[in-house]
Amino acid sequence: MYPIRFRAFVLAAAAGVLLLATAAHAVQPLGSAFTYQGELRNAGQVANGLHDFRFSLYDAPSGGTQVGVTLEQSLTVSSGRFGTTLDFGAGAFDGDRRYLEIAVSPAGSGTYETLTPRQEATGTPYTIAQRMRSIVVPGNAMFHNPSDAQTTVTTYGPRLSATAQPIGFSIPQPADWDKTQPFTVTLYFAVPTLSTSSIVNWRLQAGSQNLNLDVGSAGSGWDTLGYGGQEDGTPLNIYAAPGRQNMMKSQTWTAHWSQTYHTWYFGAGVNTNNDFSDDPIWTFMFQRGSAVSGGNGEGYTQSLTVVSAEVRYPSH
Repeated sequence: MYPIRFRAFVLAAAAGVLLLATAAHAVQPLGSAFTYQGELRNAGQVANGLHDFRFSLYDAPSGGTQVGVTLEQSLTVSSGRFGTTLDFGAGAFDGDRRYLEIAVSPAGSGTYETLTPRQEATGTPYTIAQRMRSIVVPGNAMFHNPSDAQTTVTTYGPRLSATAQPIGFSIPQPADWDKTQPFTVTLYFAVPTLSTSSIVNWRLQAGSQNLNLDVGSAGSGWDTLGYGGQEDGTPLNIYAAPGRQNMMKSQTWTAHWSQTYHTWYFGAGVNTNNDFSDDPIWTFMFQRGSAVSGGNGEGYTQSLTVVSAEVRYPSH
């Protein structure tokens, strides 16, 4: 019911699969996480909407022994496309052959269908991991509207309350970027103690393309938060509040490839004005949804502090 087809950006990878191992920072030991992108079709038609996925790693194309844990994720499929970050733990890729098995179900139905055949992960995760680079921009180095009274300058970075004003940064295109591979942009931010579940909805404007999608779209950067929730990073001493505090979160956007313009882009479409392959200066702007008309469902109304942003890319 769910034949799945994957766009291959890495020529050395098995047909139709993209696996990118990433490190948190270039100066730190390489991690075990990698980015996975695919295209899902249902009865020959591209799938859309929220789906539940189960990702498992094996040492054989069928049968065999499972390596690491089974990862369960709810992902939004948009025009067939989806992307995520997978981490089967340290030692999962030790040089022996590995095969990725995926099971998918319409959101909440619990009726998983295992996709066949398993996708072989070739040596690409090993070679790409050795070539990953990271550019980190501290929050206090980002530009913002100095006249915006709802954007406060702090030691860690800009603190945003109910503002529609974006913040962002520009960097030169990395001279050593391997243009056959995608790159990612990650925003790191902190929120104080929460008493109820709520949603933070970020939008990314990259080049001339503004991501302004509904909550539930992986591209919009939304994140569900709640008291006692899980941090995406080690808490910093940013807020002085009782109980759980300084919850560190992150949102990541992954560039897409355009066959028409032969370039990497962000958003729902691409034109010659957001050609990241040829643009010598990359500019990224971030906007939270709380004060934007409609808000795209953002329910978090307190202030939050942007700590840093990171661009990760594979080098030559």
